Amino acid sequence: MTTNLPVYQSRWGFHPCDYQTYRKLKFLNLAFLKAVRQAHAWVRWKRKDPHNRVIRRRKRNGNGQAIGYEKPIPMPEPRICELFSQKVLEKCYVDKKGTYYKEGFMAEKVVMLDSGIAQDYAASRMPQANEEEVVPLRNSLETINHLFELARSWAEQQDVA
Repeated sequence: MTTNLPVYQSRWGFHPCDYQTYRKLKFLNLAFLKAVRQAHAWVRWKRKDPHNRVIRRRKRNGNGQAIGYEKPIPMPEPRICELFSQKVLEKCYVDKKGTYYKEGFMAEKVVMLDSGIAQDYAASRMPQANEEEVVPLRNSLETINHLFELARSWAEQQDVA
């Protein structure tokens, strides 16, 4: 594989990016994994019937024993990361109770967007013995910097930075 991409050498081998880019990819991978968890939380929330999407807190007496439940609080819809996932409408023919609809209906679904961050992060972590064996990154440096800025602003809104 002959490439004109810069290859960086460390004491462990050759890498497709420098250390600063690696740190950005590490943060982007962290944000991507958080987005995946949020998408799964949304799927779990959506799978429940509306009357079951509630939080029930226990009432306790003076000794700390549970004596019942407070009034149920409606569970808010989990937020998803618009940077790595999006909601789409998909035509379905069977609802969650198993009823078949011949004409179908539109159901909301969360789809993860493949940005190649996980693959780039894995490639940046794996040193190679020779320059020729280095796997180039899928994203350009400009794309990584742009995604990093977007992910950093998203993380500040989420309070996970």
